[in-house]
Amino acid sequence: GGAGTSGAGRARKQRLVAASLGLLRNLCGNDEIKTNLCLGSSSSSSPSILPHLLRSMQLHPSTALIQEHGCGTLAAMALRRPGNARAILDADGPRWVIVAMRRHESNVNVQRQGALAVRNVVSRLLRDLPEDESGVAGTAAGAASVENERSSVRDDFLELGAEAVLRNIAGRHQGSVDEAYAALRDLGCTVSLVKFNADDLQKSQSSGSGVRGVGRTMMFGEKHNSNFRPVYEESSGLSDNFGN
Repeated sequence: GGAGTSGAGRARKQRLVAASLGLLRNLCGNDEIKTNLCLGSSSSSSPSILPHLLRSMQLHPSTALIQEHGCGTLAAMALRRPGNARAILDADGPRWVIVAMRRHESNVNVQRQGALAVRNVVSRLLRDLPEDESGVAGTAAGAASVENERSSVRDDFLELGAEAVLRNIAGRHQGSVDEAYAALRDLGCTVSLVKFNADDLQKSQSSGSGVRGVGRTMMFGEKHNSNFRPVYEESSGLSDNFGN
């Protein structure tokens, strides 16, 4: 009856929203198009679609595909575009990324795209800040201002509980551990990747003993995950901290 019709209508709406966000995500592979979509275009009088994107994530929190496409679109928008990253931050985008990751703990696609969104927004905004001795950063007041801005960007994510989500949810999936690691490093969190020898780990589990198959620290970027695709940009100074 009415309940069945209503349920079918909701399902159709969710499929339409998911397909629309999937198309949007693909369009954001082009830098010019994604900037016009994120910020709006004055030349064509087109408004930003960012509020509608975030609203879709808010209205369909339990639909994994919508959350995956939403996080993936935000990640793509922020890549190489500090203006887009700032717009996402100002529109409270981080909140809905973290909500999606918490809601879909077992969905590795949501975890991967969510971690990428965190990483791309943070790294792009931090990279856009001056880091050398020239310009505003060359004065004490300028250096303090830059450091305050750096802390503010990170705090916007950390205050939402991003560290716990990245460590305890995304970081537990083989398909999103690299992205979670990169996001944590850009957030200023202490983190390392540990490699386990699968055979030794299985033997230790079957014998009831502790985990003994711990190998050397596996650094980010090594080819231990054949499915990993680095859809993000390197943050400055990231490789300098690998040995720490």
